[in-house]
Amino acid sequence: MTHPAVELVAALAAARRAAHLYPRSHPAYAESVAALRAAVAGCLASGACTLSLYAGRLYHGEDPLPSDAPAVRSIAETFESHGIESLAFHPEVTEHELVSLLDVLAARPEPGTDVASELQRLGVAGITVGIVVDEAAEEAERRDRAKEQDRALYQRLLALVRGLSEQVAQGGEPDLEGAGILVEGVLARLMEDSAAVLGLTTLSSTSEPALFHAVNTMAYALVLGAELGIPEEGLASLGVSALLHDIGKVAFDLSDPEQARRAELLHPAVGAEVLSRLPDSDRTPMLVAYEHHMAPDGSGFPDREPGYVTHPYSRIVAVANRYDHLVAARPEGLGLSRDRAVLQVLHEGGSALDGMFARLLAKAFGVFPVGCVVRLSDQSVGVVAAPGPHPLKPRVRIVFEPDGAQAERARILDLSNEHVDIVEVLDPNSLPLDVFDNV
Repeated sequence: MTHPAVELVAALAAARRAAHLYPRSHPAYAESVAALRAAVAGCLASGACTLSLYAGRLYHGEDPLPSDAPAVRSIAETFESHGIESLAFHPEVTEHELVSLLDVLAARPEPGTDVASELQRLGVAGITVGIVVDEAAEEAERRDRAKEQDRALYQRLLALVRGLSEQVAQGGEPDLEGAGILVEGVLARLMEDSAAVLGLTTLSSTSEPALFHAVNTMAYALVLGAELGIPEEGLASLGVSALLHDIGKVAFDLSDPEQARRAELLHPAVGAEVLSRLPDSDRTPMLVAYEHHMAPDGSGFPDREPGYVTHPYSRIVAVANRYDHLVAARPEGLGLSRDRAVLQVLHEGGSALDGMFARLLAKAFGVFPVGCVVRLSDQSVGVVAAPGPHPLKPRVRIVFEPDGAQAERARILDLSNEHVDIVEVLDPNSLPLDVFDNV
């Protein structure tokens, strides 16, 4: 005796074929619908009536249906093409609802639509459809939303620094309340995903380099502070201090070469004087503005007495400031690749930069920092998206496949789990990719 579920599948396949071949008014179509309704009733008479697809095979409940039956193969293929994971018939299902199901299954699958949504639109309640969830697509959608939010956060930070700079340039005092609120937003993102905060620094501009430098220096300093274990209140103070470390430069016309030279030497003292006028505020930003160019070996500026000890936050900001200048593709930046910039910071540690904080940067950023564009040993190309457990094996988002084709869906490779290595760091400007979109 044929299993009721097999009879149902045979009736569903025949009715779907009839829906393709005949109009609704044709007797053959009406007969196929009547046969389908009888098959559904027969299946329901023996209990729950649910067809499901798993690993390419059709099941009734937990029982596999014979894959050599043409009707079973046909319906399995229909499920797969329409993204159906399960199809459950309920006792109250009507003939009209079965016809609606046939109409949907007979239609060519369209991107962005699914059978469940279509049946819901048609008012079908007696049939429940489970849709195969594309987890990779969902993850890509979540990531795209996060990138949009990160980009918006960066733009708010730029607007904040722009506003503070205008206040100081006009002789006013910077309002730090808004700065504190936005820095707390960056801190919240840092606690969620430190790599995302480093990813923000891959945004750049040639039109407002000072604003981007302020925001990037803050991001780097916060990552270093978090790596050091500074509590949240201290990180908030460090973030505001890093954001305002160059505030003294707004008192100068940097388009004038002579004023630009004076600004380089005098902006620490000018910035400290501006921030000292703020009543009842944290004095750390004032100290950092004054001290961030004072080197541990006694060089730098402004001049200070022998034995003068700078604030730890000033030394952290000095390292962050130097790293951003090294990687910046700006007139005052060297445009080094991020891996070479880490080596240069380490080289300067103990002389121009605090050695402990230079090593801290290398530990936090890794040998291949977030944002490095790399070629792997299998000839694929990607962007370092996050550090990995091994300093030489970060997590890389593949952008171009080994054959040079663009990756259809940017996938993450954790190199610590793969038999591929980084063989080369590439110039991001040599490739048609947006680094920020791929970190």
